[in-house]
Amino acid sequence: MPIADELATVVRKARYLPELIPFFEATNLAAGDNSIIDIAQPTISPDIPVLTDRLSAIPNANVLLKLKADREATHEMETVSLDVMGELTPLQSLATRNLSLVLNADAIVNNYRMYLGIWVLKPSVAQRILWDLPQSAEAKALDSRRAIRDTVEKGLLPFPTPYQIEREFMGFRRTYSEIVGTVTAGQTTLVLTMAPPLGKELFVLESVTADNAGLTLANNAQIYVTRDDDRDYLKLPCFSMDQSYDFPCFIPALRKLEISYYADANLVNRYIRVVIGRYKMTNILRARFGLDTTQETKESTLAGVLP
Repeated sequence: MPIADELATVVRKARYLPELIPFFEATNLAAGDNSIIDIAQPTISPDIPVLTDRLSAIPNANVLLKLKADREATHEMETVSLDVMGELTPLQSLATRNLSLVLNADAIVNNYRMYLGIWVLKPSVAQRILWDLPQSAEAKALDSRRAIRDTVEKGLLPFPTPYQIEREFMGFRRTYSEIVGTVTAGQTTLVLTMAPPLGKELFVLESVTADNAGLTLANNAQIYVTRDDDRDYLKLPCFSMDQSYDFPCFIPALRKLEISYYADANLVNRYIRVVIGRYKMTNILRARFGLDTTQETKESTLAGVLP
């Protein structure tokens, strides 16, 4: 089942925030509006909003992309200017109440493919101020003690999510794995399993791709990602991928990271590529993931500043 049918479940199960969910869609479009994403409260909320990141899709003069977040006007984009295998197009919209993505086709379009990165966030005090989100009593008190609002108004906070991650995640090795797998129809084949040293390190799935040569929608070929106890947390359709391009994601794992392959057909020598970051479990990451650490680090993480 494509992730399009399970996105709300994935958002609810996101636990090591922020997470960048790689959303892939592979489908036949009917003439008219085709609903691709439709999620709302309580799946997303001011406490756990989502932020669209970057987009890639098959360029097609007959397909119009329509994205709507909360009460914003619908953003429309002609897909003829996009490239499913080229440079990703920025498409940032913050959703705290609802997020919808519709592909409008002038005529039937078969085998349409797209990727959209979606950040699942737990907003810091600085982000809440910038985005005008409700503040708890604890957040208001922290703002008062640290003058966070003044810093936000100066334009110094909050950090963009990629920069924040770069500052917080102290990496010392990145694993670049290329895998060739064979799968029997209807069976899941485990192709990679990794376990970080418990309490000392964590692994992060940072990109994924696969070979789509010779695949069809009917093959239902998918990469399954298991993270810790989240069995098959992500199910990513390979038909939307191409081995010439790495699609970004950010999925931390504290105990186990597994990559598996599934298809409804017998497939031989299928190519998979993943990039996995290996990071030290620092105090600030302990605070971010709700583990024991110092009170100062917990406050800094909640505020959205470096300790």
